[in-house]
Amino acid sequence: MKTFEKLSEEYNNINMIKRGGQKIVFSATKKEWGQCVIKLYFAQNDPRSLREIEIEKNIDFPMIPKIFDTGIVEYETTETLYVVEEKIEGKELREVLDNGKIFSLKEAVSFLEQGLEFIAYIEKKGIVHRDIKPENIIVNKMGKIFFIDFGIARIIGADSLTKTDALIGPHTPGYAAPEQFNNLKREIDSRTDIFSLGVVTYECITGKNPFRENAANALEVLQKTETITPVNYSINGDTQKQFMALLGSMMGKYPSRRPKTAEQALGWLRAAKSTFVI
Repeated sequence: MKTFEKLSEEYNNINMIKRGGQKIVFSATKKEWGQCVIKLYFAQNDPRSLREIEIEKNIDFPMIPKIFDTGIVEYETTETLYVVEEKIEGKELREVLDNGKIFSLKEAVSFLEQGLEFIAYIEKKGIVHRDIKPENIIVNKMGKIFFIDFGIARIIGADSLTKTDALIGPHTPGYAAPEQFNNLKREIDSRTDIFSLGVVTYECITGKNPFRENAANALEVLQKTETITPVNYSINGDTQKQFMALLGSMMGKYPSRRPKTAEQALGWLRAAKSTFVI
């Protein structure tokens, strides 16, 4: 079996950029692909890692990094799954927000429209990302956004990887919808991603996550997500409050109170544009 050291000989400029609980990520370059990232998964047959790769290999969309290669290598004496994918030039949205960036209405509309187009695409594929948050969004210099990390994504109709009787489903507190962290599987669909995108967009224009702000711990974040309604923030140019009305709808506590689909939300956004001064 090929070792990671041997695999590395096929690449240039290899540098570790992240080490997390499930994988290690390296940046690298290769003649035929240019800049790329190499992901090493700690577990060769981990169901979530295999599902993540399955999803990314079967979708082709400009906002999702392309996969160039996959296989098994030996890393630190262990057989390890690896993936090589396109490297996106830009910054994590989390870094952008932590540096104090506040989005104008024009920037927020562009961000939200792109995000809804992404959800509309995976919606048609029967996929729910389930982890839309600033850490999983890359923004380039032109304001184009890219979505990464399908590690807890769900394929509608496929066998669930979370126990049905689990009290809490996989989620990120402060961005996950109530039905997601309450593990209400039958209610999880694209409206779950719509909720998360609404929260992220709200954070982009206010600088604050409405559920994490002043919360003492993760449990309190979840309680606030289920009970509080984010403040109806006023953003310059939203003359008739249509943008904030859409965000409020997207962050509805119950899926039935949100837009039924991302396509419907896109329709509402585009219809509201005539009321914006940007």
